[in-house]
Amino acid sequence: MAGTLDERGLRCSVCLEFYTDPVSTPCGHNFCKFCIEKHWDSTEAFCCPMCKEVFNKRPALRINISFRDVVNHFKNTNTGNEGCRAKAGEVACDVCTGVKLKAAKSCLACMASYCESHLQHHKTAAALSRHKLIEPVGNLEDRMCVKHEKILELFCETEGKFVCQICAEADHDQHHVVTAEAAAQQKMIQVKWRERQVDLMIQDRQKRIKEISDYRKQTEENAQSEIEASVGVLVSVLESIKKTQEEFVEEIGARRDAEQKRFEELTVELRQEVDELKKKSVELKQLSHIEDHITFVQAFKQAVNLPSTKDWPSIPVNEVDFLGYMQTFLTNAKELINLEIRRQTANELKRVQKFAADITIDPDTAGPWLIVSADGKEVRRSPKKQKVPASPERFTKNTFAVAIRGLTTGRHYWEVGVKDKSNWLLGVASGTLMRREKITPSPEKGLWAVGHRDGGQYFACTQNPSPFMLSPPPQRVGVFVDYEERQVLFIDVEAKARIFAFTECDFTGRVYPVFDPCLAAEKKEVAPLKILRSENEKLA
Repeated sequence: MAGTLDERGLRCSVCLEFYTDPVSTPCGHNFCKFCIEKHWDSTEAFCCPMCKEVFNKRPALRINISFRDVVNHFKNTNTGNEGCRAKAGEVACDVCTGVKLKAAKSCLACMASYCESHLQHHKTAAALSRHKLIEPVGNLEDRMCVKHEKILELFCETEGKFVCQICAEADHDQHHVVTAEAAAQQKMIQVKWRERQVDLMIQDRQKRIKEISDYRKQTEENAQSEIEASVGVLVSVLESIKKTQEEFVEEIGARRDAEQKRFEELTVELRQEVDELKKKSVELKQLSHIEDHITFVQAFKQAVNLPSTKDWPSIPVNEVDFLGYMQTFLTNAKELINLEIRRQTANELKRVQKFAADITIDPDTAGPWLIVSADGKEVRRSPKKQKVPASPERFTKNTFAVAIRGLTTGRHYWEVGVKDKSNWLLGVASGTLMRREKITPSPEKGLWAVGHRDGGQYFACTQNPSPFMLSPPPQRVGVFVDYEERQVLFIDVEAKARIFAFTECDFTGRVYPVFDPCLAAEKKEVAPLKILRSENEKLA
């Protein structure tokens, strides 16, 4: 209780805080000098806030130095102020003795830091009120000019450093010098601009996070949908094959039953003939026992006639092994699978056509044997070799031409008319593909393509190309590139059938749509390769 009374006795009755510069009125009560003077400034009568005694004139007040020291000592040593003690890393009051309290402000004029209690002089004394107070800093000596021992209150923008007034006038008189406050304001503008920039970057990345989240969700949905669709297709195909197999079993069973019935009928007929022949055998044996010649001769005429029978060697009776039935079953099953493949390819074509790209052929890549149309949508063989400007992009040993714009990301689709073309090559080429050397097309060389040679064979450009036949010959070839999935797909658009697909392509940097309208140089073929608009583009 005594500790509480002592503490109350050290607090001002006006501000209820520990006394700052305590003074005593003539009536014997104590107040903060600032609090009592402010009280008297706001009233007409000079009275004591505690006992209300009125004084004839405003009392002259002097700080009770001994009492102030007692109060400060109590504040510094009392355990109730532990929350105000300067902790490690915090700026401590330079005036506090004993326990150092945390500084509230640092004064650039005094070059010292003050706690709330010791800062009161700067709030009440007119001479100190003009001092520059800043947030507490522990390196006040760094705010002083080493050369002139003056405050570094100016900033040289030319050299990017703080200087004192003497430095500014002597060594920096030709430089752009502003006050530290102005420099801070300028930097604050930059900070705000940078803050806005960072906010926009955050928003952009949050947007992309949302996009990724949406893509993840969509990918999951697409995967689930594809799994369900594949299950549906598989079930449908299996049911169709099962139905075909059931019909196959039924047909074989019907054939078996028919043959078995025929065998039974033949057997019955043969047994009937056997019975008749057995009777004739008994009759003949009885005839041989007749001793009377006249009776024997008379009986012989009737007995010697054989019963009516068939010529059995002319009737085909063979083992039935059902040759051809299994081949027919497999052929029908294959047709069912091919039908489903064509249906799925048609769906695939609709999906990839959504990524139709505007492809234009770059004439600067076409060699002297090629002619590119003015709109860049056709390329054909030239009747004779032309003079063309030198260009590092031009193919000089192959009859290749590539598109103006390379592909570095995403999905892209275009269609090329190959009608009346006996020789052609289509696909995509790496940007690193050699332009001045003879290239044998293959993925290892940086080219993923399919081609048609001499009006007969079709082939995929691999190290060991295997020719294949397409019937009917494609008139319109679709090319689809999925850069991220590293896939190049070729489709016969009219037949809605896959021609070939490259997977796990080693794309490095840009890849370009590539066109070769005269694969066989000796053929005088002038029909062009035409970049066509897809059906989706026409509808659009």
